[in-house]
Amino acid sequence: MQQLYTTFRRYNWLQSIVSLALGALLLLVPKIVTSAAIALIAAYIAIQGIIGLVAAIRAGKDNPMQDNKMAEGLSIGLIVVAVVFYLLAKPLLASLPFILGLILIFMGINRLVSGFSRNRTYVNVTPWPMAIYGALLIIAGIVLVINPFGTLMLLFRFFGGTLIAMVIIDFFTGRYYKKQA
Repeated sequence: MQQLYTTFRRYNWLQSIVSLALGALLLLVPKIVTSAAIALIAAYIAIQGIIGLVAAIRAGKDNPMQDNKMAEGLSIGLIVVAVVFYLLAKPLLASLPFILGLILIFMGINRLVSGFSRNRTYVNVTPWPMAIYGALLIIAGIVLVINPFGTLMLLFRFFGGTLIAMVIIDFFTGRYYKKQA
């Protein structure tokens, strides 16, 4: 266990540099990072499919008696998945905030109605906290429905800022513990 901990600490600087770079890129250019991430993931899946296909074809040439149709089919399937992922990832990613916004609106309406419902168990409990919570959920849902892709980019920017903050906190925490040791 100590060796695992030592290994993580040894490469902590590399993790910090990568997190800082990714955080800065997400904070400054989230659209480019999103497009690049989609392309990289699709390329990775396609490369795995190509490698599998080449391996299946070579294995078939080396041993003609061996049936490699399933391996070839799975490899071609990976290539098809890569193309479909590349073509549909952005629309699906953009529709996610819209769907979440609709869910938040329905949840907010439910909380608002249940806050002012006549069938309350406790009479001396005020309905206003539940009503405010429901209204906030409705407002958040409307924002997500009206501007889903902009909201997604804002979420990526927030994630980038969080990564940068984590690197700064890790840096100062590491220096503090180094002084304590």
